Amino acid sequence: MESIRKDLRFAIRMMLRTPAFTLIAVLTIGLGIGANTAIFSVVHAVLLKPLPYEDADQLMMVWGNLTNRNRRHWPMSPIDLREFREQTKSFEGFAGIVTFQQTLTGDQGDPVQIDVGGVTPNFNSLMGVKPVLGRDFVPEDATPIAPNTDLSAIPPASVMLSYEFWQGRYGGDPGVIGRTLELNGNRAEIIGVMPPGVKLHVVPEAGLAAAPEIWTTPRINVDTWPSRSNVIYRVVGRLRKDATPAQAQAEMDAIASRVREENRIANTAGYELEVIPMRSDLTAEVRPVVLALLGAVGFVLLIACANVSNLLLVRASAREREIAIRTALGGGRARIVRQLLSESAVLALAGGVVGLGLAVAGMRLLVALRPGNLPRLDTVGVDPVVLGFTLAASLLAAVVFGTLPAVQATRPALAGALKDRGSSAQLRGQRLLRNGVVILEVALSVVLLIGAGLMVRSFAELQKVNPGYNGENLLTFRLALPGSRYPTDESKDVFYRQFRERIAALPGVRNVSSVFAIPLEPGQFGGRYGPEEALVDETRYGQATYRAVEPGYFRTMQTRLLEGRVFTDADQRDSALVVIIDEKLKRLLWPNRSAVGQRMLIRATTLEPQWVEVIGVVEHQRSETLARDGRETVYFTNHYLGTIGNMTWIVRTAGNPLDLVSQVKAAIGGMDPLLPVSEIRDMEDRMHDAMSGTRFALVLIGVFGAMALVMASLGLYGVLSYVVRQRTAEIGVRMTFGAEPGNILRLVVGQGMALTGIGLGFGLIGAVWATRFMSALLVDVKPVDPLTFAAVPLMFVSVALIACYVPARRATRVDPIAALRQE
Repeated sequence: MESIRKDLRFAIRMMLRTPAFTLIAVLTIGLGIGANTAIFSVVHAVLLKPLPYEDADQLMMVWGNLTNRNRRHWPMSPIDLREFREQTKSFEGFAGIVTFQQTLTGDQGDPVQIDVGGVTPNFNSLMGVKPVLGRDFVPEDATPIAPNTDLSAIPPASVMLSYEFWQGRYGGDPGVIGRTLELNGNRAEIIGVMPPGVKLHVVPEAGLAAAPEIWTTPRINVDTWPSRSNVIYRVVGRLRKDATPAQAQAEMDAIASRVREENRIANTAGYELEVIPMRSDLTAEVRPVVLALLGAVGFVLLIACANVSNLLLVRASAREREIAIRTALGGGRARIVRQLLSESAVLALAGGVVGLGLAVAGMRLLVALRPGNLPRLDTVGVDPVVLGFTLAASLLAAVVFGTLPAVQATRPALAGALKDRGSSAQLRGQRLLRNGVVILEVALSVVLLIGAGLMVRSFAELQKVNPGYNGENLLTFRLALPGSRYPTDESKDVFYRQFRERIAALPGVRNVSSVFAIPLEPGQFGGRYGPEEALVDETRYGQATYRAVEPGYFRTMQTRLLEGRVFTDADQRDSALVVIIDEKLKRLLWPNRSAVGQRMLIRATTLEPQWVEVIGVVEHQRSETLARDGRETVYFTNHYLGTIGNMTWIVRTAGNPLDLVSQVKAAIGGMDPLLPVSEIRDMEDRMHDAMSGTRFALVLIGVFGAMALVMASLGLYGVLSYVVRQRTAEIGVRMTFGAEPGNILRLVVGQGMALTGIGLGFGLIGAVWATRFMSALLVDVKPVDPLTFAAVPLMFVSVALIACYVPARRATRVDPIAALRQE
C-alpha cells in the first residue's frame, strides 16, 4: 500500500513538471469520459433503472395484437379483464387503466380541463402505491349505477388527487378529504391523495396521459358489457413470485386461442395476446436509439484514449534515457510498468473529474433536446451508479491508453538509450505502434462520421416529407363540453356551429374547424373497414385510423381534395352514412377506378359493420409520426360518431397564430365562462416535437462525430510533427543533396495520407457493419447510403490534408547545415 502511495505521489510530481502535456491529456480524456458519462446517465435512467413501483420487475403489460391487420397494443374490454382473472394462475392480479379529459369545476377554483385516470379499484394495491392522505379505492367505489336511477340520487364518484395537483391547486390542504367537486358536471368526492411522482409508464401508442391530475374508478358492469369488441382498458398484470413470463405467455396463448375459436372477428383479425415486462415494453422503441448513442460515445472514448496513448508514446521516447538508467540501476521491469501505469491512472482520474463536470453540462443539453418518445428523461442526473460508471470508465481508460506506452517504454535498447540514441528496431517498433494508433483513430472517426451523415440525410428527408397538411399559421387548442350542460348531440352541434362562426369573425382568421383526434396526437383511434367481399371473406377487413371532423377541416388543414367533395353542415345534420377516405385507402380498395359513390363496410358505432358511402377522397395525412407513412384513414362527420364533446380546434390565421390566443379565450368566455381551454399550441410546434427523436440522435451523433474528427486530425498532426522532429537530420541530408521543398512536402504529406487511406478503408468496412444497427433511426435513407459513404471520406481526406500539410510545411523549412550539425 505504501509503495502505491509513493507511485501516485511520484506520478503527480511528474505531471506537474509537464503542465502543457498534462493539460492536453486531461482535457482529451475528460471529453471522452464526460460524453460517456452523460450518455450513460440516459441509459441508466431509461433502460436500467427500475420503474418506481413495488417489485416493478413483476409487472407485465398484456396487449392484444391483431396480426392480420398489422395492429399492436390493442386495448382490452372489461370482459377480457374478467377472463384473465378467472383463467390464469401465473398472475397475482390484473388492473385496467384508461385516461380521458374532463372539466373540473365546483371546487372554488377556476374551471380547468384535466387528465383523469380511470382505473379498476385494485390498481394501487397491484402497483404497490399507498395514499399519503385519505383512503384507497375499494370495490364498492366501482358499483355500477342501476338503469333509470334518478340523477339526484346517484352518489358522487370517488376520486383521488395526484400529489402534484393537490399541492398546486389546493396548497397541500389536508382538509380536502371529503370535499365534493364536479367533473364534467357530475359530482365527485375526494377520498385520498396519491404519493408524489405516480405516473403511467406505458408506450405512447397506448394514448394514456402520463400523469393524470385526478384518479377515479369507473362504474362498469362487466355482466352487461355489450361485447369484447368494445375495448377501453390497457391492462397491467403482476406475476406471482414463482411464475415466469414464459408461463404467463403460455396461459395467454391458450386464452387467445379459445377467443379465436369463439369469436369470428378475433379469428379473422389474427387476435393474439402478448405478455411483455412493463419496463421492456416502455423502452422497446427507444432502445435502438439509446444503444446507438452509447456505441457512438464509446468510439469517442476510444479515440480519446488513442490520442492520449500517442502522447504517452512520444513522452516515453523523451524519457528513454531516464528509464534506461533506472533499469541499469536495478529497477525491475514490472516496477517501472507499475509506475508508468500509476501516471496514467492519475491522468485518467483527473480526466474523470473534468469529465464529470462536462457531463453535468451535457445532461442539461440532453434534457433541453428532450425527444417526446424518450421516457423518464426527467430522472437523468448524477447518482451513485453514474458516479461509479465515471470511476470505472476512468480506470478502464487508464488501462487502455497507458498499457502499450508503459510496455513499450520498458523495452529500450539499453546501450543505445544511454548514448541518447535508440536502436533502429526500437524506433521502428515505436513508429509502427504510433501509426497503428492513428489508423485506429481514423477508422473509428469514419464510422462515427458516416453515422452522423446518415442522421443528417434522415433529418433532411424528414424536412421534405409532405405530411398531408400545412402546419404554418395554424393554432390548435382543446375544448371539452361537459355532458351535464351539453347533454345532447343537438346542444353540442349548436355550440360548435356558433363557436365556429364567432372565431371565423375574428380579425386575421382565415379558416376554422375542429377534429377528433388531430394528427400527431398520441393514441389515435380506429377500427375495421372492408369492401363488399368482406361479407363472405372476413380476412378482407383492414384496420384504419378514424377521425371525426367538423365542416371546413380539410380547407383549414390545407389537405387537398382529390376526388368528390368534403363534408358540409347538411352532412352534420343529416343521418346519411357518408364518409371521406384518404388516397392510401382508395389505392387499397379501388386502385383503378373512382372511389366516389362506392360503398364500404365500417364498424364505428355498432357491433356489426355498417354500409357507408364514400363521398370524397383526400390526400393522406401522416397521423402517428412524420417519419412513417402510417395507417389509412376514414373521416366521419362528428354527428355520425355521436357529436364528440372533446374536440381539438384548428384555426388558420394570417399571421402568428399565438397572437390570437387572448381573443379565442375571450370568445369562449363570452359563450360559456365555465369552459376551460387547454393544450394551446401552434401546429408547427406539434410537428417540431414529432421530429424530436430524429433531431436528438442527429445532434448527439453529430457532436460525437465532430469530436472524433477533431481528435483524429490532432492525432495525425501529432504523429507527423514527431516524425518530422525525428527525421530532421535525414531531411537535412536530402536537402543537402538537392531535394526540393516540394519533394519533402510530398514525402511527409504522403506518409500522413497513407495512414489516412488505411484508416479510411478499415472505417468504411466497419461502417457497413455498424450502420445496420441504425435502421430504426433512419428516415427514407438506407444504412449503406452511397452519397454518405462517398461524402464522408472526401471530407475526411480534406481535413487530413490540412493536418498533414502543417508539419510537412515545417519540414520544408529545415536548415540543412543546422540539421547536419545537430546530427
